[in-house]
This record gives sequence, structure tokens and C-alpha cells, in this order.
Amino acid sequence: FRQVPLEQFGGDGVDYSTFFVSDEMFESDTDAINWAKQIALQIGFELIISSHKNNGNVKMLRCNRGERYRGEIRDLEVAVRKNTKTKACKCTFQLRAKRLCGSWVIVSLPGIRGTHNHGFHVYAEGYRQKSGLSTESKKIVRDMSSAQSKPCAILASLQEKFPDDNATRRHVYNYRDQIRKLGFEDRDVVGQFHHLAVESNYVHWHRANPDTNEVTHVFMAHPTSIQLLRSFPWLIGIDVTYKTNKYKMSFLEIVGMTPTNKNFLIAYAIMKDETESSYAWALEKLRLMFGYDVEPTAIVTDRELGLMTPIRDIFPESPHLLCTWHINKCVEDKVYRLCGKNKGVAERFKNGRWRAIMKARTVRDYDSAVHMMKDSWRSFPAVISYVEETWLIHKEMFVDAWTNKVLHFGNTTTCRVESAHAMLKQWLNTSTGALDSVWSKVNKAIESQLTQIRFTLEECRRRKAVLHSGFPFNYLSGYVSHYCLGILSGELKRMGELSDQVYDRCGCVLRSTHGIPCACQLRTAMATATPVSLESVHIFWRTLVISDGGEIPVLPWTEHPSEDHRYFRSLVDEVNSSDPAVVRSVALLMHDQLHPDEVSYVEPPVNTTVRGRPRGSSSTRRDPSSWEYSQSGRGRSRGRGRSSSSSNTLVRSTGMNSFLNM
Repeated sequence: FRQVPLEQFGGDGVDYSTFFVSDEMFESDTDAINWAKQIALQIGFELIISSHKNNGNVKMLRCNRGERYRGEIRDLEVAVRKNTKTKACKCTFQLRAKRLCGSWVIVSLPGIRGTHNHGFHVYAEGYRQKSGLSTESKKIVRDMSSAQSKPCAILASLQEKFPDDNATRRHVYNYRDQIRKLGFEDRDVVGQFHHLAVESNYVHWHRANPDTNEVTHVFMAHPTSIQLLRSFPWLIGIDVTYKTNKYKMSFLEIVGMTPTNKNFLIAYAIMKDETESSYAWALEKLRLMFGYDVEPTAIVTDRELGLMTPIRDIFPESPHLLCTWHINKCVEDKVYRLCGKNKGVAERFKNGRWRAIMKARTVRDYDSAVHMMKDSWRSFPAVISYVEETWLIHKEMFVDAWTNKVLHFGNTTTCRVESAHAMLKQWLNTSTGALDSVWSKVNKAIESQLTQIRFTLEECRRRKAVLHSGFPFNYLSGYVSHYCLGILSGELKRMGELSDQVYDRCGCVLRSTHGIPCACQLRTAMATATPVSLESVHIFWRTLVISDGGEIPVLPWTEHPSEDHRYFRSLVDEVNSSDPAVVRSVALLMHDQLHPDEVSYVEPPVNTTVRGRPRGSSSTRRDPSSWEYSQSGRGRSRGRGRSSSSSNTLVRSTGMNSFLNM
């Protein structure tokens, strides 16, 4: 490097020190230096202060590319050099800002100190002294960031309004990060995360590694989401999504439903893995939010074995349903691979024999459908074995004969939770956020969601549906949700299609799954000229005001304390009568729960190597998400759960033709 002539780096050999010759005297060193910097920018390079001499009376200025390249002294044969870039080329250009008689002057240094060994800049972008955010630009970045605008949209606005700033996306990113850290107030990321939760009255829990004190699990619930849960505790959807944070920790969403068919995020958990113990911890916190005297009427998930056991243990009285969409996809994918990767056979099985099993209305119909499936596919025992061992052991969770008796309000898939995933990703914008930034964005997403929920509930109260205001719904309009009235209108149409056979063919499914009158009940109402009563509609559809959580008294010790408060008071009395060591121990536990921001928890390690769900994070196996199914090559994106060689039986051509002709 030392032997390379200066002109090889683009230098023109011109002595530019003459541009800085001036008799002008400046009142301060700042004025003198700024004057020199402006001249340098006009020429095409940048000046920086390199050193101070003579007790600050002399300040050395040099070209910003005059740094020494520190990597040159390395032994290239043994050193491992990082793939980085440097602007340093040991440019020799220098100036001096010198104090004379109380004023400051710029002293140029001709000769080699006045030349450059590199070319000048062509574009202003990327140069700190020619590009950046002005005060007005920073205000726009703050406002648009608060509105969750993407950096590309913010940059487009800056380029339109302030083109002379020559701003780049990196300027936007840096200033957004600066805004974020201004609110830390000497707290670290985990401290800020917990501080935000406490400040916003979130119900929250956390777990940490006892050896390293690194946060491994957090559980967060917005205070209004808890009110929504207490107002609509019947349906729960649970699923995990990925790529939401820079730690690559799983993001568990727990979603509910309002009578206006809107989702609401009950709570969310960020977990280091998806083991059974992690799911159990999150569900135990959810149970604390419910209380022990309330049971959801339906919990919908996919077939995540690590999640199924905790649900059975913690919510034993709640029916657990499996997502029928995932089941159909899994069955089609498995049969496709078991049958020689024949797409036609896989679709035929899914839409034929398998559909008949899932849609069986009675136990007798189910037994008949299973018998017919075994008889038709007896030449392929691997398919029959897969269906029996993987799915039919859970028949009560997805077959209509059993799910039609569950109050699930029409939710037999996890599409509601998948929709919540999509909404969440729109707000997050990126998968590299820290705990505090993830919390802030999820909080804004919840606030936006709550606004829409309040709007739809008020719409049902103040606007009467003209289409549903007549007989037999005279008593319902304005008192039940518009979505419920739409379902009733569809059932009324079905009643007309069934005609005289309505009492024989109704099935009364809507009554048990939605809690609203079915076709035969509507027929009776029409025949007797009696409008549908409000009491015949489940209270879920009639709850158009969010509970304020009034069961928790303001003064729990004096005015009508709840059972939970009475129990807690008994524990407090017991602790007070115990040894002081016990009092201190319990006090520390309570302090850590109420003030986690004051505990020295450590941020989880940043994971940059994992894509999607971490391999080996669970001893169980989940169903793939929708994007993991490849229509052109089923199963290729699924790294685990490959069928064994014994089950990869290729279908003979004669057998395949017979199945295609079934």
C-alpha cells in the first residue's frame, strides 16, 4: 500500500490550498472552520477536525479521507479479515485554523499538503456534510414514524418536500433509532420494555434463565383486551407466528372474537421455544386472566402436540377443536407423497372419502364413512394407517358429528388467528425489532384494533338494519349484532329451501354451534306469527358494550371484595404473622412481579441464523402454516417429519388407474 503513487487513487495533482487563501478574520474558531468546510464542499470533498494543538489555539483540519487504513499492517496469509469497507486512503490535504490577536484565520499549507490522492465526490448522497436531515425533515420523520409509516414512504415524502437534504434511507433508520433511545432514560432494552408495560397498565408476566438472567418468556395483555375477554370469553384461537423480532423467538397470539365478527388480541407471549412447558406457562397465565370459574366454549388450534396437552390440563372443560384447513392440507400432502406424488389421487382422496369422514353428521355416518374409506383404500395400508394413527384418534376435535355440538360461532379453522398474524406483520414491518420496539408496535396495533371494535359495536346499537328489521326479527334489530342478523337471514333462506321437510332435515346445527334459532325454530315462529325473541339468541350476540371489569372493586378491602381478594387478604394476614424472613421473601417476589423494570434482566441473545421456526425448538411436531405448502411440490419446504422408507410405497400403475376411475 505504501508504494502506490497518489495519482492511482484518482488524484489530479492540483494544489487546492490556494482556494483557502484569504485575509478574512473570523470571530470564532467555529466560523473559520465552517467557512473552510463550505469551500471544500464546493470543490468536492469534506473537511474534518483532526487534532488540537497549542492549548486549543491551533486546530488541524484534514480531508475526511486522510485516515490511515488500519488493516494494512495485517499478515494477509494468516489474518482473517472482515468483509468491511473503508474510505481511508491517507489523503495528505491539510489546513490550520489559528488564533491571531483574538481572531481566527485559516492557514493553507501548499505543496503536498494541498493536494488530494483521490477523486472528488460526484453525488451528494452519503456525505455527512452534504446530506442529512434538517430540522423540518426530522419533524416529518417523527410524525410519520408515530403513524407507523414505512421508511420507504418516509423517504419518499422527504425527497418530495426537502430535495436539498439529499436524505437516504439510512438517515431515516438512524434518526428513528435515535428517537427510540431518547425515551430509555438510562434503561436498557429489557428495562424499557417492562417500563412501557407497567406505564400502560398491562397485565404481564415474565420468565428468565436463572443462570444468565436472560429473558426467555414474556406474556402481555392490554388492559382493554382483558375487558374484551371478560365480555366475550367464549371463543379462543391460539397459534404461533415467526419473524417478529431480532431474537427469532416465537410469537404466540391468543385471539378472541366479538359479536360483530372482529378479532381482538387477548394476549401475546414471546417464547424462546415451543416446548410443552412453554405452552403450559403461557396458558397458565391465560387461565389467571379468565379466572377459575369461567370456561371458554371452544378453543381452536392446529395439531401442535406440545400445545394440545396443556390445553387439556389447564382448560379441561373447554372443547378443543383442530383447524380443518390444516387437516385437509396435511392429509392431501401426505397422501400425495405416499401415492407416488400423484396430485390427482391426493385431491381425489381429500375431496372424496376423507371429506365424507369430516362432514359426517352422526356417529353412524362417521363409522360408515370410515368403513368405506378402508374398503376403497385397502390396497394402500400406509394411507389407512396414517389416517387412523394421526387424525382419527382426534375425531372429536374436527368431525362434524362432534363439533356440531360445540358452541364455536362458526370457527372450525385458525383463519381468524392467521388473519391476526397478517395484521400484526403489517404493523411490525420488519423482523429485526428489539423487545421495546416490538411492544410499541403491537400496542399501536391493538389500539387501532380496539378503535374499530368500538366503532362496529356502536354501529350495531345506533343503526338498525333495514333488511332485517321486519318480521320475524322485529325484536332483534338494534339489540343484536348486524353479523348475527345476517346469519339469521341466511338460515331463514335455508328454511324456505327445505320447505315442508324443514323439521326432518334441519339438523339444528345453528342452534348448538352459534346459539341462535335454527331453521325449524324459525319455521315455528313464522307459523305462529310470533317474532323471534331476544332471549332465544345467545348473550354473546347481544353484548354490544365492552365490560369495564367492574367485578374488581376500587376498594377491595372494604367494599364487597371478590373471592380472589378475600383469598389474597387471608394470605397477607398469614404472611404478616410469619417470620420476618418469610415477609421479606414474599415482598421480593411481589416487587419483582409489580416492578420488573427495576430488576436486572438481560436482553435475549440476537439470533441471525434461524429462518422461521427454529429447528429442534420442540419435541413435538406442528402442522405447517399455509405458506409452507407448495402446490408445485408438496412437502418440499418441510424439513422435518419426512415419511420413512417403509411408508414411501410407490403406487403401481394399475392401482393408480383404478383409483382415478373411482
